[in-house]
Amino acid sequence: MRLGASIWGFYRETDSKEWPSPAEAVHKILSIGEPLGVEVWGALAMDRPQVSGQELLDLASACREAAFVTLHIQGRHWSWSPRNLRSEIDLAHQLGAETLVLHPVCLGLVEEEDRPDWPEIARIAEYSAKFGVRLAVENMRDSIWMLDRVLDEVGDDPEDTNLGVCIDIGHAHISRDAGREPITDYLQRYARQLVHLHLHDNHGESDEHLSLGDGTVDWETVTETLKQSGFSGTAVLEIHSSSGISLMEAIEKGLMALGFPP
Repeated sequence: MRLGASIWGFYRETDSKEWPSPAEAVHKILSIGEPLGVEVWGALAMDRPQVSGQELLDLASACREAAFVTLHIQGRHWSWSPRNLRSEIDLAHQLGAETLVLHPVCLGLVEEEDRPDWPEIARIAEYSAKFGVRLAVENMRDSIWMLDRVLDEVGDDPEDTNLGVCIDIGHAHISRDAGREPITDYLQRYARQLVHLHLHDNHGESDEHLSLGDGTVDWETVTETLKQSGFSGTAVLEIHSSSGISLMEAIEKGLMALGFPP
């Protein structure tokens, strides 16, 4: 498993006057040690426009120093828009990202009666493959039916479809659609499609994005399940807050809990 961290915590629920540039946020994460990857966003907040100009060039330059790069789709693109998806794929390519993380809503899938444009989704996945960017659909709370439907319609082999699954451990922990051990069930159910992980903790009720060990996720079981499945993809800490310590300290704490540095 290749480890890294998301830059989103530097912007989530913090004073915008204290925001580092995206490039600075990447460098902060990489300063922890090698080899670390990063997950970046194209905007600094849900309602902000995409970074551009020199700021984007600096971000691309910083990303080249990372062990790997993944891109999370911008909040203002959380709706079905083939144009926006292709724009995000172009951005991923510019940043050297190997994976673009999507929410089901980005494919037009919110309610069970929704009828996404599956042929167009397949074409978008093919477009992404041309740039070496794999799409990964992230689980939300109680989203087995969503992931299953995507895989049933598009195909369940990421090597063929260029579309896999990102399991968000925090989202799985608060889900009620996967039995008594939801995280284990999610990881095992989608082991063949799993290409990326979001790692953060909570207390099983809400999506808190805490540092590892600050909630009730059994991280020993998580790592053992991943080991048994032979997972060798990318995983990023997606921490927004932690009690009593800074974001950088929370990231370092989480990485140490996972055995970093190797």
